[in-house]
Amino acid sequence: MSASIYTEKLVEPDDKMLAYDLAETKSYLDKIAGFIENEYGDFKPEWKFYNQKSGWILKMFSKKRNVLFIVPCDKYFRVAFTFGDKASDLIFNSKLPDSIKKELFETKKYAEGRTIQIEVKTENDLDNILKLIGIKLMN
Repeated sequence: MSASIYTEKLVEPDDKMLAYDLAETKSYLDKIAGFIENEYGDFKPEWKFYNQKSGWILKMFSKKRNVLFIVPCDKYFRVAFTFGDKASDLIFNSKLPDSIKKELFETKKYAEGRTIQIEVKTENDLDNILKLIGIKLMN
């Protein structure tokens, strides 16, 4: 997974840091968390420091199911998803942008599925993420 801007192991990111570093995209992060909680319930965010290279990554769960990972960047963030075969097929047959389908198709397939990362910088990016969350949690 690509590197987070938060690489200091002893400093877990907080809301104030995110508001400053993500700038206007912080509201998109809040909307993602709200969407998961409102639509699927039992929402739990969890910060995890993997190593110095990847830094702090925010995992989002619903009912103990891993939904996605948030990788904080400078003035934006990336969302990483892993999709199984059924969810991947739904994405390939959806109206999501061809760029997302292409990345999913070209990524290496592992036992747990295919993992893609999507930058979230605009409202349109947010809309695509919410659609992907729906597909992920339907399967």
